Amino acid sequence: MNGEKLLKLLISFLIILQVLGFVFENEFLNTYSSILLLISIITLYFISTRQVQVYKVIILLIFFIRELIVFCEIEEVVKFQIIGHMIAYVLMFYFLYYNHKSFKYNRRDVFTLVLGSSLYTVIFFIAYMELEEPMGELKILGFLYLLLIYMLLIIGAMHYINIRSEKSLWFFLSMLNFAFGNFMFLIDRFYLESFELKLLMLICEPIALVFLVHYMITKSLILKAEEFEGF
Repeated sequence: MNGEKLLKLLISFLIILQVLGFVFENEFLNTYSSILLLISIITLYFISTRQVQVYKVIILLIFFIRELIVFCEIEEVVKFQIIGHMIAYVLMFYFLYYNHKSFKYNRRDVFTLVLGSSLYTVIFFIAYMELEEPMGELKILGFLYLLLIYMLLIIGAMHYINIRSEKSLWFFLSMLNFAFGNFMFLIDRFYLESFELKLLMLICEPIALVFLVHYMITKSLILKAEEFEGF
């Protein structure tokens, strides 16, 4: 078993430890497993990539710093968490630009995109209308926060349906988990504080980062099946 596989097992183990620490209210276990988990995910990028790119490292470090903010006793910690995520999301638009290919959709592709984006748009506006008043002064920031991940997820889906490559799939799955995590984060902080939402966030966010690392280390290959072209 090579170092990469061992590290993936360690990441899985740390996710379980973090969840157990939260469930049993063990602050020490929850805190240090969370920090070690992020360090392990960043390390996974370094040992899996053939060429380290500073741009990608910066994005991963932003997520790491955002998590560290939780353990700092500062005012408006939620605001800084949102800003940290937003900076990372803005930087990730470069990935969409870098991997862009000419869009060639058949009728099935168009139907899938229209249906999926319509459902997500409805969820987006319903969630924001419920959260707008509770967010108070942060409502504009919260809207931009949700809008960024909304755009990344929709465009990521467009890329995946157009290319159908492993790389585009990892990006889409990462944005999907980030989207779930973001909605749960805002609902938990401003609308309905919930043990279950916090627990799900502990699972969604590290998985989103692992998928993002897989996207970063995967080669760009176009795998769109020819049999769908005439659908």
